[in-house]
Amino acid sequence: MLLSVQGVLQWAFLLASCLAAAILFSYIPIPCSKTAWIFQCPETTPAQDAESFGDSGHRWLTVPQAAAATVGLLLPRRRAQSRYFLAFLAVVSATAAHCMEARMILIFIAAGVNPGDIGLIIMCGAAVVVYLAGDLLGLISLLIRGPEY
Repeated sequence: MLLSVQGVLQWAFLLASCLAAAILFSYIPIPCSKTAWIFQCPETTPAQDAESFGDSGHRWLTVPQAAAATVGLLLPRRRAQSRYFLAFLAVVSATAAHCMEARMILIFIAAGVNPGDIGLIIMCGAAVVVYLAGDLLGLISLLIRGPEY
């Protein structure tokens, strides 16, 4: 079940689009309270270091991912070598971003998050595992199949 170059480019574009949507939704103000089940008010913890790490790191890696995936999807199929290299660039930058995101989740868990937030952190960790599995499938597909002529 190897992916084609087109499939790898679509996967990278989907992940970059999802992160862009998540960044846009993060600017929507959400009311919080101390007694809320999901949206608890933030407290100053050592996890704020992890938050600044995540803001500067993995989000910037999605810029080349999105650019490479967009250009690769817009190129005609007769440019197989260019599409192959753009797909490779997109999936490598996605893999690096997801590795940084997984490390950020481990830092959040080690820093001691609120007990009400641990379920959300675990769900985010499971999503990162799925993302990394898709990234590795894309990398293996590109390395085994090569450019499609």
